[in-house]
Amino acid sequence: MLNRFSAVTGVTQVLQSQGFSTLLPQTGVSTLLGNGSSTVSHSKYQAGKDSLSPPDSDYISRCPPNDSHLQPDSTSHVLGRDLQSQPSLSLSSPTLQCYIHPRPLRFPSQAHRHGQLKQYYLLNAASLLPVLALKVRDGEKVLDLCSAPGGKAVAIMQCATPALLCCNEPDPHRRDWLAKTLESFLSPSLTTRVVVSAQDGRSFGNSEAGTYDKVLVDAPCSNDRSWLYCGSQQGEQRLKERARLPALQAQLLRSALSAVRPGGVVVYSTCTLSNFENCAVVEAVLNECPEAEPEDLWEEIAIPLATYFTFRTAHPAHGKPSLQPQNGSYHHRLGILVVPQPGKTWGPMFLSRIRRRK
Repeated sequence: MLNRFSAVTGVTQVLQSQGFSTLLPQTGVSTLLGNGSSTVSHSKYQAGKDSLSPPDSDYISRCPPNDSHLQPDSTSHVLGRDLQSQPSLSLSSPTLQCYIHPRPLRFPSQAHRHGQLKQYYLLNAASLLPVLALKVRDGEKVLDLCSAPGGKAVAIMQCATPALLCCNEPDPHRRDWLAKTLESFLSPSLTTRVVVSAQDGRSFGNSEAGTYDKVLVDAPCSNDRSWLYCGSQQGEQRLKERARLPALQAQLLRSALSAVRPGGVVVYSTCTLSNFENCAVVEAVLNECPEAEPEDLWEEIAIPLATYFTFRTAHPAHGKPSLQPQNGSYHHRLGILVVPQPGKTWGPMFLSRIRRRK
């Protein structure tokens, strides 16, 4: 993913010379983003959450925070104003420029340097889908509830220029990581628009009820892809944590639905295949929140991107759905799931979009 706040002409030329190509044509991107001036492409590199770090560090970023880090904390800080000024594109015409390669290919990462903007971010292509589903527009107030390490926050800022982007992370280690990511990718002109928060994500529904136009809940999950790099002892611990995750995920989603304004949108996403962490969480929260309505992403995202991703529809965890089907597309409306396949190794990535009724 190229950084619109940095000069990237040379990087683009290198990518094209090595056989990289854009993910979507101009028209397809305009439809997905809801913005006629936007352009999308993408970059393939590593397996795990949107991160520049090795898979082991990637797992750390997705573990549910320890209880000691889940205490409400109202402290937040605006990003420092000492970022180095570099050539940038017009803020009135955001672009999400991303590149993919037809084969697995290791592309060099860029080191964090204080005061310097990086030119690109390396991430799994499926990590863009929740951001596309959010459809952020200029001037909106956006909450990234589980923001670390910051890849989706960076993607949001490539798509649009919101009035406010609150990036929340309660864990101090991951919050430092998040702050460095934002410092490495965002223009100094945005320092008053982007805030890093340290709250317990479950408290936003009370402390900031009805505040945001859009909320992204990229929830802590069992991160199936990272099992490839997991040792036996670590695996046993993760199995114990996995059983506790759905309760936390549901609390975060409820909080997000309270934090979004009437008429606003929440996108819930995970990088696991587990139905108990995906569809079951969405279904349980929808049954408790009559003001929340799921939206069908199948025609909007799955069909246009079927060339690059293998999608499956989401299904309830137990038996028949307790919600009433709408227009025969109940399964589609609960969410869509990217399933890694030979030749299409992106994901897994589950995403669901829910609108709070006015």
